[in-house]
Amino acid sequence: MKEFICSTIERNVVLKCIRDHKRLDCRTIDETRSVNIDFRSHPGCVSVRLGQTCVIAQASCRITKPKESRASEGNIRIHIDMSKIPLMNLENWKHQEFVQELNGILEQNIRHSNCVDLESLCINSGELVWAIKIDITVLNNCGNILDCANIATLCSLYHFRLPEVTVHGSDIRVYSSMERRARPLRILHFPINVLFAFFVDGRYTLIDPSSDEERLMDGFLSISMNQHKEICGIHMGGKLGLKKEQVDLCKKLAFKKILELTDRIRQVVTDYYKNNEPTIHTQPSIVRIEDGEDSSGESESEDSVLIKTDMSPSPMETNVSLLLMPSLDRLSLSEDNPTITATVVDKSTSKLENDDEQDNE
Repeated sequence: MKEFICSTIERNVVLKCIRDHKRLDCRTIDETRSVNIDFRSHPGCVSVRLGQTCVIAQASCRITKPKESRASEGNIRIHIDMSKIPLMNLENWKHQEFVQELNGILEQNIRHSNCVDLESLCINSGELVWAIKIDITVLNNCGNILDCANIATLCSLYHFRLPEVTVHGSDIRVYSSMERRARPLRILHFPINVLFAFFVDGRYTLIDPSSDEERLMDGFLSISMNQHKEICGIHMGGKLGLKKEQVDLCKKLAFKKILELTDRIRQVVTDYYKNNEPTIHTQPSIVRIEDGEDSSGESESEDSVLIKTDMSPSPMETNVSLLLMPSLDRLSLSEDNPTITATVVDKSTSKLENDDEQDNE
C-alpha cells in the first residue's frame, strides 16, 4: 500500500539499504518475519502476529438456504474490518478501495480455491446448509496485512468446530458438545499467500515487505499456493511489468515458505486440542420446519421450537432464524426473516411425542 506522504530522507535510506541487499529490520531479502499464532477459548477465534502486524479472526456459523444452482453446498464469506487502525495519509475512498482489494484477494484465495469441502456443510439438500463467516479485525499494521490475514483465516477455519445436526422429518436438532462432540471442518488444502515487493523498476525483489517498504515499492506480486504446488491465485499491483523468470523465482521461494507454514498451522491446532478440553455448552434446541399454521396456544418451556409457515424461493441470503438458540455460542443469530415465528412447546407435549415415537419403533 502506498501512502501519499514520504520524506526524501526516508526514501533514500530505504532504497540504499535495498540496493545493498539489506533491510531496516536486519532481515535478508528472502527472509520473512516470525509468525505467532495464539488461539482463544472459543473454537475459530485466533490471533496472528506477523512481526508487529496483528490480526484477529473469528469464525461463526448459521443455517441458511443454499443456492438453487448448488443445492447441496454450503458457503463461506470473509469480511475485513480495518477501522481499528489509522491510515492517516489515505483518503476515505482510498481506504475503502484498499479494504475491498484485500477482501477480494482473500475471497479468491480461500473461497474460490475450494479449500473447504462445501458439500460437508450440507444439512438437508436443497433446504438447509451451514454458512461459515470469517470476521477479520486488523489491530496493528506494520506491513503485509494480506499474508497475516490469510494465515489467520486458515487457522480460524482449521480450529473451528461445527455442532452436530440430525434431521428427522421436519425436525432439525442441533446438538451441544456435551451431547455430541462438535466436528471440525473438512479442510482439503491450505492456500497460503506470500507477498513480494519490487523496487527500482523491478530490479530488486523483497519478500514480506514492512510498512516502510510498502510505501516505496513500485509494485507487488501476491502468490497463493498450497503444499501440492497448485496455484490458487496470483495478483499483481502497481505500474510494473515482470518477466517470466521473475515470477518463476518468486514461485519457488513462495513454495518453501508455504511448506513451513502448512506444517506450522497443522501442528499448533493439533497441540491446542491435545492440551485443551472442548467448550461445554448447555442443552441444545430444536428447529422445526412445518407447513401448518402457527400454534400460539402452547405453554412456555425450556425447549424452544421454530415453526416456519412458508419458505418462498427467496434470494441466497434467506436464512432460518435461530433467535431462540442462545446456547450455541458460535451460532450467529438473526431476526430479519419475517416469515419465521417463534413459539415454545410444552414439556408434556414433547414427552408424549417422544413416547409415540418409541412405540412406533
